[in-house]
Amino acid sequence: MTPALASLVVLGVTLFFYVTEWIPLGITAVAACVAMALLGVVDFPVAFSGFASDVVFLVGGMVVVGAALVESGASQLLGETLLKRAGASERGLLVVAILVAGVLSAFLNNTTVTAMFIPVIMGMTVPSGGRIRPGNILMLIAFATSAGGMMTLVGSTPTLIVQGVLERSGLRPFGFFEFAWVGAPVLLILLVYSLLLGYPTMQRVMARRQPGIAEAWVAGNGTMSPPRNKRKIAITSGVMLLCVGLFASGAIPVGLTAMLGAVLVITTGCISDVAAYRRMDWNTVFVLAGSMGIAAALDRSGGGMLLADAVLRSLGPSVSPFTVLAAVSGLGLVLTQITSNTAVTAMLAPIALFLSQQMGVSPYPMMMALAATCAAGFATPVATPPNTLVLTAGYRFTDYLVVGGLLTAICYGVVILLVPLIWPF
Repeated sequence: MTPALASLVVLGVTLFFYVTEWIPLGITAVAACVAMALLGVVDFPVAFSGFASDVVFLVGGMVVVGAALVESGASQLLGETLLKRAGASERGLLVVAILVAGVLSAFLNNTTVTAMFIPVIMGMTVPSGGRIRPGNILMLIAFATSAGGMMTLVGSTPTLIVQGVLERSGLRPFGFFEFAWVGAPVLLILLVYSLLLGYPTMQRVMARRQPGIAEAWVAGNGTMSPPRNKRKIAITSGVMLLCVGLFASGAIPVGLTAMLGAVLVITTGCISDVAAYRRMDWNTVFVLAGSMGIAAALDRSGGGMLLADAVLRSLGPSVSPFTVLAAVSGLGLVLTQITSNTAVTAMLAPIALFLSQQMGVSPYPMMMALAATCAAGFATPVATPPNTLVLTAGYRFTDYLVVGGLLTAICYGVVILLVPLIWPF
């Protein structure tokens, strides 16, 4: 068996385990790298080259900085302060919450941001005299964290994966804030959609549910606000601002910036090394590094081009780049609603890259569209961790489809129309 065919066999087995998740995604990704090396597809250094990537260090460093912000109470304080300015209006609270959650999720893990908002919103029910009903707004806040995650490189796993695949292929990576050209419009569309359709629909849906869910949640969980330390809040906020400034200036590599931030928050005592290890998202690290190793193996062996050529032949000789972009990103959008968007992006990003190269067009529109649609998990509770977290508000599976189905379709249309205008083929 030639190295090209062997790489495709490994890819096929990897995709199977990505979809079924019979074993953890991170283990699947690393096992694929092991198989590539053992079968002689590529040498060991190439198969595991992703673990030395700048993007992997970016993920690790920013997870630590984000955890320090949460542990110090800085992120919770910011959220509560801004939400209080919304007053007692549920609709006003929704506007502020969507914008705050979206912006925070551009720099922090969106699951962390959602977990931060749940006790804040739940805790407002009793003091507001029932005017604030968490079930009416928590789902839309979860959607906002996913949309906000599209705005920066560290905002979501799909953006990190496509960045890593580009980097390992020797191509210019996206800028840290370049994703905002798509992410910001999607967040604004979500805001308008929520006010005009999403919020009224949620009111009708939740009106038929048993009252008292929020009160019961508070009774069982409390507000769960972390203890606040003024010194740590000042330091962690300063470190985050430093990181954002360095990301924007490009003065040093993004991975080095993130690791600098991690070192600062640990050495200043804002978070312990044990807590940093415990908070680390190892699954994302392994999936990201492994996907880059897989992409490198497909590239070096010729398997990627072989697969891309077969796909293009099946589509016909006159297929346009836009059609391929719409098909790949549409497939990613659908699969994201039923399985992990991390797995879907890791599965499709190398294929999208090789399709672009085989057609002789720029890979950037294909990769950007894929990252954006794989982050747009609004139609099911299993599409993203934030969606799953807010099930505590009393939602059912069909509620997500009713509220988020149309939003998902709108975002898909916006992405495939907007992306080629900003990143031409």
